[in-house]
Amino acid sequence: MTVGIFAENTIIPSWKAWKRMQVSIATLLQQNYKGEGTDASPYVTEWLDDDIENPMTWKDSYKWFLMVIVSFATLAVAFASSAYTGGIQQIITQFNTSTEVVTLGISLFVLGFALGPLLWAPLSELLGRRPLFIVTYGALTAFNAGAAGAQNIQTLLILRFFAGAFGSSPLTNAGGTVADMFPASQRGLGMSVFASAAFLGPALGPIV
Repeated sequence: MTVGIFAENTIIPSWKAWKRMQVSIATLLQQNYKGEGTDASPYVTEWLDDDIENPMTWKDSYKWFLMVIVSFATLAVAFASSAYTGGIQQIITQFNTSTEVVTLGISLFVLGFALGPLLWAPLSELLGRRPLFIVTYGALTAFNAGAAGAQNIQTLLILRFFAGAFGSSPLTNAGGTVADMFPASQRGLGMSVFASAAFLGPALGPIV
């Protein structure tokens, strides 16, 4: 939870908890933080006791529900990367272009996969994963819809690149989401579900 420095007893709404919880500075100051507050032994940032935003304390059913959601999000993005190949011949005919140019629709999507994480990974640590998932997945949907209605090959290729860049968010941050929610003893199964979605998507794309 992110807080600022205010006068003692000031009530601070937690934006990450969507204003469901309020914490006073007095409560924060009473916490027994690890460390001594020096360069050699800095304070350790950790969750407050009974913090409702601590993913490790959520119910198992809710954590697995979120696990399925982020896995499906990853599957959909990976699926979109290769589903394009099923319509290559129609794209060549419609836009009267070459196979090499149309293949750029795949290459640029994957290039977006490479560049997007450079932005989404650090932003997820600064802003939180939830808002980043919402914004980037909304943009992915918009760019894919635009690509479906593209009237020329240039527009199609540009929108495919941006769809890949914004769609890389689940590929980048879903693993972090798993690590946030599950202890090390349960993390293996969660990562297996996530990884299977990432690998299954490109295989299903051309078939479907």
